[in-house]
Amino acid sequence: MGLQMKKIIFITLIFFTINGLAVNWKKVAENETGNYYVDFDSIKKHEGLTYYSDLVDFIEPYDGNFSAVSKYKVDCKKENQTWLNFATYSQPMGKGDVIKESTPNEVIYPQNNTIYFFLIKNICNFRKR
Repeated sequence: MGLQMKKIIFITLIFFTINGLAVNWKKVAENETGNYYVDFDSIKKHEGLTYYSDLVDFIEPYDGNFSAVSKYKVDCKKENQTWLNFATYSQPMGKGDVIKESTPNEVIYPQNNTIYFFLIKNICNFRKR
């Protein structure tokens, strides 16, 4: 199997991983929006990029959404992340019915002293045991 085919298969698996089934959500931060969790089992490193999933449990429902699960691709050298996909849920902790799904494919440059800057710094330094 060629390198190009392996890349396609890897990216396809990343996009179609079922976010709500993660079982290793660990709380990493909180703010006025809600509690932030990372699925440390989802962290994968591939060709210099790091992939991970996070979950935001909203303090107050937002447009009928109680939580959101997102998947990101992080470029640790450039300190940015690409928001690959997300789903919002009708219940806390990524449970219940999916209300909305999207694949924004948006590059984000988190500013210092923000939750996502803190997250990418820690995700980039994470080593599985």
